[in-house]
Order: sequence, then structure tokens, then C-alpha cells
Amino acid sequence: MSASPQDAGPHHRWVESYRSGQTPWDSGVTPPEVIAFWLARAVPPGGRALDLGCGTATNVRFLATLGLRVVGVDFVSDALDIAKVRLQDSPPEVRLRSMLITGDVSALPFAGGNFHYILDIGCFHMLHPDERPNYVAGVLANLGPGGYYHLYGFDRSEELAGDPLRWFRGFAATEIVDRFAPELTPIEIRRARPDRAPCRWYLLQRR
Repeated sequence: MSASPQDAGPHHRWVESYRSGQTPWDSGVTPPEVIAFWLARAVPPGGRALDLGCGTATNVRFLATLGLRVVGVDFVSDALDIAKVRLQDSPPEVRLRSMLITGDVSALPFAGGNFHYILDIGCFHMLHPDERPNYVAGVLANLGPGGYYHLYGFDRSEELAGDPLRWFRGFAATEIVDRFAPELTPIEIRRARPDRAPCRWYLLQRR
């Protein structure tokens, strides 16, 4: 997750949510869409994955269990502390394949990662428009040839249009395709199961 430069409030709320244990989004379950993606594909030799906004590393563990070397990034150090404890209960090979980094997804502290798979479940859609170009640049700087970018996010809501703090949340109809073109090609865009708002899964690939 990343706090908007326009409003420090969201950052504080994420931190307080983890400290208080009020994290309803932290289900501890890898989404079936992610599982289905990997059931349909073999893990490439030396395969690498990046989880943006990894939280307590539920999906880092899942991807590492498949045999991928995984980097998880989140700005909430409390979430990563929980993740480290949970990873200690994983098999040694899963721990060795997992790396957790405290960082802002709109200013990744690395480039040239050559990842085969980049996952974002509910992080990008929270970013302010001023942060989104840098987020896109970070994804493009780290996704290797033929790699997949897998994103879950809410649609832009007209109900928030007049809210000075939340008007930007979610994605416009063609925003994801437009922001990543021409480097990434859309493979699939599908409506996700209803949540707090209409939401979609996006799968794009670097050719």
C-alpha cells in the first residue's frame, strides 16, 4: 500500500489497522484467480515474482511454495513484521525463496528485477493520480520479457466524485490498458466477485 502525498491520513489508517488487528482484507487466503493462473502454467526455471502491497505475505508464501523466488513490498512495517513471523512456520525452502522489503509501490527502491510475474491485489487502485505514473514506471522497469502483470482493483465510483479525500480511488473504464500501453498487452479483463464496490481482475503481458 502507499499513502497519497496529498493526504497523510490514509497511511496512518493502514498502520493503525494492522496495529489494532482490524484488517478485514487480510483473509489469509490466496484468491482463486491467482491459483487458477498458476494451475494453467508451469513455473519457469528460475522464476521470479513480485507482490506489490504484500501485507502479511499470504501470496508471497503461496508463490514461493510453487517454486518461485518472491519479493514482497509493503510500506506498513507492522504488516511485514507479521509476515516474517508467519513465514517462520513455512518450510525452509519457502523461507529461502521469500524476501520482504519495506517500500512504497509508487517509488520502488529497485529496477531491472526481470520478474516473470507481478501481482497487485488492491493496492494500485488506492493511489492518487499523481503517484500512478511512477507506479506504472516501476512495474515496467521490473517486468521481464513475456512476464505477466496481474491486478485486482475497484472501478471508479461516481459516488466518490464529490469526496475530496477519496474521489480518485478506483480505475476508469480503460485506465489500466491505456496506462500500460504499448508495453503491456491485455490478456484478460473480467469482473470480479462483488465486493465493497464493482471490481475487476486484469491480466496483462509484456510481449
